[in-house]
Amino acid sequence: MTGTITSRRWPDPIEAAAEPLLTLYRAVFEHIDDAYLLSRLPHMADPMLWIAEDEAGWVGFKLGYRRGATLLYSWLGGVHPRARGQGVASALMVRQHEAAAAQGYARVETRTRAANNAMLMLNLRHGFHVCGYEIDARGIPVVTLRKSLG
Repeated sequence: MTGTITSRRWPDPIEAAAEPLLTLYRAVFEHIDDAYLLSRLPHMADPMLWIAEDEAGWVGFKLGYRRGATLLYSWLGGVHPRARGQGVASALMVRQHEAAAAQGYARVETRTRAANNAMLMLNLRHGFHVCGYEIDARGIPVVTLRKSLG
C-alpha cells in the first residue's frame, strides 16, 4: 500500500467529514444513494472512522460503531477503484481492529452480501468466522461474520 493510513475518531461535529466521505463513497459504490449514508450517521453510537490517504486524497475508508458494551460493528468501508489491489482494505482492517482492541472492544462484527467474494475472503483472512446467514428485506443473501479481538 502506498501512502499512509490514518486512524481517527469521527470528527465532531459529524458534518466535518461528511463531504469528503461522500465523495469517496460515490466513487466506491455504484448506484448508491447519499441519503442512505447521511441518514445513518447521526444515529451511530460512538462512531469511529478510519481513512486511507495517498498524495491525491482519500482512497479508502472503514466506518464502525459501538453495538453493546464490547462489540464494534464494522458497518461500511470501501476502496477507490484507482487504489484497489494495493492492500488498502487489508491495512484499514488491521488498523481498525488494533484501535478497537485498544479502546476495549472484545469483538468486531460485520455483514456483507453473500456474492461479495472479495469482502468475504478479506474477512476470513483476517480471522473472522461466519456466524450467520439470512435473506434481507430486499431479497439479498447476507453473511454475518464475527471476530474476537482478544
